Amino acid sequence: MKKKIKKNSFFRSAFIVSGLTLVSRFTGLFRDILISNVLGISFVADAFFMALRLPNVFRRITAEGAFSSAFIPIFLKFFSGSKHKAITFAQEVLYFLIISITAITCLLQVLMPLVMYLMAYGFSDDPIKFNLTIIYAQITAPYILFISLSSLGVGILNSLGKYSLTSLSPIILNIFLIVALLLPIKDIILTGYILAFAVTISGIFQFALIIFALKRSGYSLKLKKPKNYNKINKFLDRAKPQIGNGFALQVNILISGLIASFEQGGISTLYYAERLYQLPLALFGLSIGTVLLPTLSSLDPKKDLEEINIVIKKSLRFALIMSIPSAIGLSMVSIPLIEAIYQHGLFNSLNTLIVSKTLIAFSFGLPAFVLIKIYLPIFYSLGDTKSPFRYSLVSIIINMALALLLFPKYGVIGLAISTSLSSWVNLFLLINKLKDSTISIFLMKLDIDLLKIIIASFLMSLIIYFCSILVINLSSILFLSILILTGVISYFLILFLLGVLSKNDIPSIIRNIIF
Repeated sequence: MKKKIKKNSFFRSAFIVSGLTLVSRFTGLFRDILISNVLGISFVADAFFMALRLPNVFRRITAEGAFSSAFIPIFLKFFSGSKHKAITFAQEVLYFLIISITAITCLLQVLMPLVMYLMAYGFSDDPIKFNLTIIYAQITAPYILFISLSSLGVGILNSLGKYSLTSLSPIILNIFLIVALLLPIKDIILTGYILAFAVTISGIFQFALIIFALKRSGYSLKLKKPKNYNKINKFLDRAKPQIGNGFALQVNILISGLIASFEQGGISTLYYAERLYQLPLALFGLSIGTVLLPTLSSLDPKKDLEEINIVIKKSLRFALIMSIPSAIGLSMVSIPLIEAIYQHGLFNSLNTLIVSKTLIAFSFGLPAFVLIKIYLPIFYSLGDTKSPFRYSLVSIIINMALALLLFPKYGVIGLAISTSLSSWVNLFLLINKLKDSTISIFLMKLDIDLLKIIIASFLMSLIIYFCSILVINLSSILFLSILILTGVISYFLILFLLGVLSKNDIPSIIRNIIF
């Protein structure tokens, strides 16, 4: 009974995070519609999106990735023995975070021209764009401090099974940016300034909200200088490979940004395409990964191996069911999707074509992106932080080599291709390494389900294609809606007919959400 409760709790939490992530992505979608309308693919858009890359790197490492991966298992270990020891550990980590991240943020303010020169060397030929990028980046830099500090509170809340604020934080950022974009300002350079300030203000608001939530839960954090650094050193020893792995994953993005800066509008094109493929990535990869690490960290591999295997297999099965058709669907409806969302104001039909091709290239790697988000917590829960780091380095080398090879001929589309291919390599290395562990994943049943999912996705693509011929003369929004609805219904119907899903799955999902 205990195991069943844990299992249901895991999937209920995953659905809660997915639901809030969906809200976050819809607010983000509305934000991007406004951005494409107000800024389009322009030098201001390039400058603002590049200025966002640095805060996003720290957000993904601290709030969404490596920091939590290192902090949560240690916090849970202390918490199982004593709540006081767990809080003391969290306060000492907070002390360390404030000093280190404040120093990094201040240093970035001074060195921002050099940092942007390294991140966006292609902008240096355009002094106006380059200087604007530096100023926007200096304005958004404090967000790094507040989102990093918030990650500590998020880690505590996640450890306690409270996942809501993890997904609420991006919603807050989106709301602040939407308000900024709705202001009646015709000068797009001034709009860029206001957007940059909105990013930092949202970080302050998110931090205040996390602190309030902790107090409501009875966890009031205070600055506490460590009496000795044994706990901090232990935390850092565990965190270093994971933070290194997190940086390694972000280096791929930074490399793409650096190379894209040599193409006019390249940064904006990457941003608009990334936003669309990241919707299923966040829903099916990040949401499950967020819940998976605390769940696996609370289980003993020696005593609870059967339950660990069940949770992991169900997570992977769900990810495969959702990510493969999402990749195919995004590719097939890319043009009408981008027309409906972005093609307004300063965003024209030529921009739609380029972003569409870039999105298709990213979609090829979507299943790999999603599965990596699930595999990494498995390795971290087993205490293996070095293997993912090594594989990330291999992925970076492959991505860089392919990007330099493909960019001269294919532009930003080549960058998307190189990112997707290098991610597949990373995934296969993780899968191969996990075969040596006690965790058994790809048994016959899952392999057969994978084959059926591929068949169902292929048949779905044929149905979408023939449907598109029949309704091609309809308006773009109606055309897109019919294709998506037809694809979703036909895909899940085929899965039911092939036996991948059963009628019992629906009430099971509802029970997990409600109870």
